[in-house]
Amino acid sequence: MKACPLNEHDFLHAHERGEHRVAMVLGLTLVTMAVEIVSGMIFNSMALTADGWHMGTHAAAFGITIFAYRYARKHAANPRFSFGTGKVGALGGFASAVALGVVALIMAAESIHRIVAPQQIRFNEAILVAGVGLLVNLASAYLLKGEPHHHG
Repeated sequence: MKACPLNEHDFLHAHERGEHRVAMVLGLTLVTMAVEIVSGMIFNSMALTADGWHMGTHAAAFGITIFAYRYARKHAANPRFSFGTGKVGALGGFASAVALGVVALIMAAESIHRIVAPQQIRFNEAILVAGVGLLVNLASAYLLKGEPHHHG
């Protein structure tokens, strides 16, 4: 096994191809988020609105991931990071979890409002948008699936 020089810890294993894929998925996610939120409001679908905001938390997470990739790459050799820049990714994950929690609270409040004052949902239109959202999620999963690792 190859020895690792002092201060050379690359816990993120950031590489440009993964960063590019995350950027592509970020674009898809932002567009889908906007379509779902607007459609949810127009069609009175709490499910679409909630999924749109959920996609927003994914977009924030992807943005944080791209930042973490770039920050870790830029500061990988910096001696101030005695244990490497891997903790940047962990802090990014924590920030994403906090954002998801805030969105969940907002959606809970809106759901309670909808229980008190129900609205007629335009199901046929909403299900079409939801289907497109599912296709985007599948495409995103394919883009992010990664490549097999071969260990010799």
